[in-house]
Amino acid sequence: MPHYDHSCEKCKHEFVVEMKISEVGNKKVKCPECNSTKVTRNVTNTSFTSESINRYVWDKS
Repeated sequence: MPHYDHSCEKCKHEFVVEMKISEVGNKKVKCPECNSTKVTRNVTNTSFTSESINRYVWDKS
């Protein structure tokens, strides 16, 4: 299940929430420190390699 980085606008605490892709945008996320619902999802740069994405350069050797 994917992990999503969040920041609390009230106390500035940064935390990670694990949720299904279908829950993103629908699930109410609360800060674990102050219990505030004023949180923002952070954009992160995750590097990964997938055969389906790199199928033209993937080397099976």
